[in-house]
Formats: sequence, C-alpha cells, structure tokens
Amino acid sequence: MSNCTRGRSRPRIILLWAALGTISVLLGACSSGNAASTPSGSSGGAAVNLAPFEKALQADYKGHFAAPPTTAPPHKQGVNLWIISCGQASEGCSQPVANAQEAAGKLGWKATVFDGNFGIGDAYNSGIRQAIADHAQAIITIGVNCNQAKSGYQAAKAAGIAVVGADSYDCTDPQVNDGPNLFSATVMFTPQFPTAGDNEYEAGVAKADWIIVHTKGNAQAIDTDFAGLTGGVYLNQGFVHEMAKCKTCKILKTIAFSPQDTSDGTLKSEFASALAQYPQANAAINISDGIIIQDGFAQAIQSAGRTKTLALVGTEGYAPNISLIRNQDGESADTPFDSNWLAWGAVDTVIRVLDHDPAVYEGMGVQVIDATHDLPAAGQNYSAPVNYQALYEKAWGVS
Repeated sequence: MSNCTRGRSRPRIILLWAALGTISVLLGACSSGNAASTPSGSSGGAAVNLAPFEKALQADYKGHFAAPPTTAPPHKQGVNLWIISCGQASEGCSQPVANAQEAAGKLGWKATVFDGNFGIGDAYNSGIRQAIADHAQAIITIGVNCNQAKSGYQAAKAAGIAVVGADSYDCTDPQVNDGPNLFSATVMFTPQFPTAGDNEYEAGVAKADWIIVHTKGNAQAIDTDFAGLTGGVYLNQGFVHEMAKCKTCKILKTIAFSPQDTSDGTLKSEFASALAQYPQANAAINISDGIIIQDGFAQAIQSAGRTKTLALVGTEGYAPNISLIRNQDGESADTPFDSNWLAWGAVDTVIRVLDHDPAVYEGMGVQVIDATHDLPAAGQNYSAPVNYQALYEKAWGVS
C-alpha cells in the first residue's frame, strides 16, 4: 500500500456489505442550508490552529479527483467477461456491477454477472470457478478480497485469466497479508491516493477534518471502528491519525464492531449507550450510511434530542442519508467516492491487462458533501461531478 497522503499524514468502500453476510441492503445532524447549527463543544485547552484543517476541508469539498485516462490501447473484440459481485442484494455492490456491465457493453463484450451473495456457501469461489469453466478471458471482482476467494483466484491465475480487483484487496495488502498477489491488477485511484486502502484512509482523514472545523477545534467524538473489514481498518487509521493533530480534540470512545454486531442489535445498543454515557459528545463517525439507517444511529440521535448538537459523519451518500443531512435530522455530512466510476475504471483496467499494459490512475476519489456543499437532489444517490462515462468512451474510441 502506498504511503501517499495529502503531504500531511501516512497511507490512506465502499462495498462494505461484502463482509456483512445476509444483513440488509446498504443504504448528527447539525448542518443546514444556512449552516445554522454547528456543534461547538468546549475545551479547557489552548485554542488549536484551525487553518490547516480548514485548508484540508476546502480540498475535501472540491474532491480528490484526477482526470480519467484520455487514451487506451485498442480493446480486444468479443471478450468474454465475468463480473463477480460482492452481493447483489446490496446497492453498494449491485450499482457498480451494473455500471461495469454497461461499460463492457460499450465495447461489444459479453458480460456475465455472478451474484457472490456475500460469500455465503462459498459463493465467491463458486463464481470464479464458473467463469473459468465458461472460458472467461477476464474477471472483474467487485468487493471480493483475495483471502475471501483464494482458491478461486489461484485457479483463475493458473488458467491464465485476467483478474482485475475493483475495491478488492489482493493477498499482499498489509491488512490481508495472505501470500503473493493473485490479481492481474487492481483498479488504481489517483496519484495522490493510489489504492483502495489509500482512498479509505483519506475518507477517515476527511471525516476528521470536517468534525474539527465544524466543532471549532473542540471535537468530542465517538468513533465506530469496523475492525473486521479491510477498508474499515484503513478508514479508522486515517480518522484517528488526523484527530490526533487537534490537541484540543478528543475521541471519547471507540466502539469496535463486527459484521455480527450490525445484525444482532449489539452495535445499535452500544451506540445508544455511548450517547447516554457521553452527553458532552458533539461528533461521531460511521463507515457506512447503511449502518446509520439499519442500526438506528440517526434514530438514536433523534431520540436523544441531539440532532443540533451532535454531528454524525457517514460515508457513501445514499438517498436516505442525503435526506437526513438536508433536514438536519441525525446525519451531518458524508465522505463518498463514486463506485460507479470505479466500475468503469475496472473495465478500462481490463482493456490494459489484456493488452499487457500496466494499470493507470482512473481518477475517482473522496469528496466531502454536507448541507451546503454538493448535496445531491432529493431521492438521488451521490455521484461525482465528472462526466467520466463520456471520457472513457472517447478514450476507447466508442463515443
């Protein structure tokens, strides 16, 4: 993993629900259209210099994007592509899968989608093996780590099939650490934040920047750490590292949780208890907008009467969460990146792998959104303000 950061810190999901098994589909509040209710907190220490955090937040609002590639090698004709989904019941999996299928269609490729169903019943390995049996020339896995389907990945490599991981972590990733690389390539993000891990780390940094600025350097935060998820580890590292730079800020409590905790009520109970235990808390984070809805984070903040005094920062920018942010009703900001752009980048990476060219930076990155910055229209999920589809079609010569 790259040690790249914004020049201020060390290395830096989506597709969270690949780790969550059978739980439901993916899916604070002090921001408003006039920024009228920002939690301020209190601190007995010397005032912190907010300028570096304010500067960082302005870059976060702009978005950490790079231009998609403007050229590509000639794409092969009639490619038999398989797309292995982390779980089609999840919007965070099904949307990028549909976009990868659409992008492949622009090239005239046959694209077969296999529902990995969160790995239940060894589905990830089964999907890869079915792709091999179908004589696939390329496989894209979306949200399926090397160690979640190791025998399948090994078989695909032995069969000489091009395998591209999209928000999937290869075996050599430091948080996976399970032998040599098995992917042909992973989708690259930007020169500043090259890998999926770097991107998640930056999402954590951006959450901290938003909280530090909006509490005027007096953040008293509740951290939720999805330690069982590779992307969650990187995100939490970024958040903790950036918060430590604010000497008048404090992480009051860290709630480490597992996939099981999100489905049996444990996480919901622990967050509600933390709100009661720390009445001075004015901020909290979560890796998943879906968890915010499913596990009652927004509801707990509402019930505690703290929608104007506690800012919850989520991630993906799904429509229900956008509504919460807009209405100051239990969530205040998100730190998404466009997973549909990732999917188009995965197809671009396949083109290059089949031509024996290296992967290139595809350009998607984290952007901070809140009630006054780039909030999608009502009923819409977040999408990056870049017409990447047209740019890819031009680069591929199919526009």
